[in-house]
Amino acid sequence: MKKVQEYKGKEIIVCFDASRCIHSGECVRGLPEVFLKKVEGPWIQPDAADVNELTKLIETCPSGALCYEKNDQTEAMPEINRIKVESDGPLTIYADYSLNGIQAESPRATLCRCGASKVKPYCDGSHEEVGFSDKGEVTAFNPDDKQESGIVEIKALKNGPLYLLGPHCICDAAGSIARVCYKITLCRCGVSKVKPYCDGSHAGIGFKAD
Repeated sequence: MKKVQEYKGKEIIVCFDASRCIHSGECVRGLPEVFLKKVEGPWIQPDAADVNELTKLIETCPSGALCYEKNDQTEAMPEINRIKVESDGPLTIYADYSLNGIQAESPRATLCRCGASKVKPYCDGSHEEVGFSDKGEVTAFNPDDKQESGIVEIKALKNGPLYLLGPHCICDAAGSIARVCYKITLCRCGVSKVKPYCDGSHAGIGFKAD
């Protein structure tokens, strides 16, 4: 079971899920007085900064390891769901999404596409250790099509790819929309020859993942 840490301030509750953290450093660089490095005890001090400034910073956490509750409200979901293919890295999700049937608490997540993460389907930074290489290029298909809103369901298929059902856009590493779609399968074994899409290579290498 996941252990999500809660840090309560006067106006906000900051939640931290260590299993989701990819150590991007946005938090400690942005508000070092709130997010303390190498300390014993509580490392997040919610009242050390303006609450609005804090919420804006939390919303830059790419993995969704950080989220918040403010006045009984949580972060708003985006109207357009975007799946960004990071260069030599994971899929960055910014979407109103569910993962394996569970509605997300925040619109942000980073999902493994190198096949080496120990916390699949989430990224844990293993792509750097294994030298995963992919430029995050996505051939433009229909970037000018109308973009619909709604929930996108993401399912990590056992021993297989990520299956997405619902309105979303696939973006390249530069953030440009390459494909507007409703249904797609994305590689998470790391060896597809048509990345970011699945081509069935997971079966040939014996990829294992729940």
